[in-house]
Amino acid sequence: VSASINLYLEPWCHSLGIGLICSELATQNDKFTGLYINGDVSNHTKADRVKSMFNLKEFKRIYTYGDTPEDHALLSLADEQYMNWVRLK
Repeated sequence: VSASINLYLEPWCHSLGIGLICSELATQNDKFTGLYINGDVSNHTKADRVKSMFNLKEFKRIYTYGDTPEDHALLSLADEQYMNWVRLK
């Protein structure tokens, strides 16, 4: 889950075989418009996207990792929370 853009994250995640939730750039006539598809994935939107895609009750344990204050809502979803590699909870 990232507020960064799909332009470089999609190939990287695909090469690792992992899923991705991120800010997606809109295109028109094969050109980037400078706008986002479905908005910027930051702050509470990160947590909202995760909750809309996954039933968190189905998981025995949830781990989240963040590196900016924008990650606090996402971190709050987890049993174990890490900020800049330091365990918070």
